[in-house]
Amino acid sequence: MARNARKQKSRRGLDKVLENQPQSATSELERRVIQLEKDVAILKQLARWPLFNKEVRVEKKTKPGVKERIEDEDLFKYRDGLTLWLEAYWPWMEDRLCRAGSAEEVGAILEAVSEEPELRRDWQKRLLPNPATLFDFISDERFRKTKLSKATVRDALTLPVNDDRRRRAVNQFPARQIANAMAGVPDIGWRRSLDRCTANPSTKYIVINTDLYYRELYGLPIPDARGLTGAYSPVPKPLKPVLARPNSGTKVVSEIEPKHGER
Repeated sequence: MARNARKQKSRRGLDKVLENQPQSATSELERRVIQLEKDVAILKQLARWPLFNKEVRVEKKTKPGVKERIEDEDLFKYRDGLTLWLEAYWPWMEDRLCRAGSAEEVGAILEAVSEEPELRRDWQKRLLPNPATLFDFISDERFRKTKLSKATVRDALTLPVNDDRRRRAVNQFPARQIANAMAGVPDIGWRRSLDRCTANPSTKYIVINTDLYYRELYGLPIPDARGLTGAYSPVPKPLKPVLARPNSGTKVVSEIEPKHGER
């Protein structure tokens, strides 16, 4: 009996030694992976982190209101381009454009002051296909048809470029009004374009041709000759006969030339 007791005691000691032996590396790795999966599951339930949960989406912040079809950066770029283009020819264009009786006549005037097709800038390419919209604008009461006051012209031509009074005065010049209204066409209507551009007037100085034109018209002093360095005076192309509208009954409308004695 004593012998059996000693045998059982020796077996219990061997089992105890085996229990204290370290597990294999594979078994330990499996245990850690199982524990990590449990921890990740807890994080998903408690934290709802987007990193672990594909159903949670981070929404981009957007400005309130309706998204514009043309961004301010592009709108103002086209506005400034139109301004520089139209003011270079405005002394020649003013009477002709204001007396135009149809979209076809407006189109002929624009063609006369445009570059050749392969040389046209973006703003010319946008305006030329839309003479009807321009005709609609210059026929509307929002287009200034009355003579500018001398004080407005003086402010526009003499005050610093960022002066608020100058910016308001420049906005009243008809060429600037056209540029403001047509800058967004055809992406947006001329009314929306006019409102957005008027609220943020161009800081461009008036082109020298228009500057001298209004100085002579209003008796304002001519700037120092140094201010004329590098200035140029573009010459419009000859006006082509304007085809009449289909229901007019005539084939050709007279070329849009000012009356004798007019500018």
